[in-house]
Amino acid sequence: MNMKIKRPDYREMLVTLTADLFLQNIAKGFKTAIQKHPSGFTFNIINLQLKTAFSPEIYLVGQREHGKNFKTDPKLSDLIEWLCINLSAIYSKGGLIGGWWNKDGIFFLDVVAVISGYENAMLAGMINGEEKIYHPYSSRCIDVQTPQINIYLPEKQKAKLKKDKRRRK
Repeated sequence: MNMKIKRPDYREMLVTLTADLFLQNIAKGFKTAIQKHPSGFTFNIINLQLKTAFSPEIYLVGQREHGKNFKTDPKLSDLIEWLCINLSAIYSKGGLIGGWWNKDGIFFLDVVAVISGYENAMLAGMINGEEKIYHPYSSRCIDVQTPQINIYLPEKQKAKLKKDKRRRK
């Protein structure tokens, strides 16, 4: 009987190993950033460097459903898991991750988009349901303003609404 021994697929193993090492390097890089920059950081996963130089018109906005909060210092395995889930979103937004501790000791990690202009960043923040946007040039977090909408109706429409309201009673 001629039995064939199945050889392992070394290419697949190499790809898996390379991906694992890549994710570990990214996670280690921003784990170091968390420890060295507790007030916050922006990390570029493409070149594995902190992003520190921004022009004055640039704002950073977190992306809906890609953030994660940690009640303790995140473990390397937690960071790798978050990276695996969000890798395509991170790359589609330019490769930037933002991280910071709030005053209650909770660590926030988010995929961030680089937005040019205050109004554009404010709008992106509203659309994404963010509480704040970040202005890296001044190192300030800015509250996202919800717009006040006032509806002005012509007098005839106001009178019709009042009449309809009285009919319902």
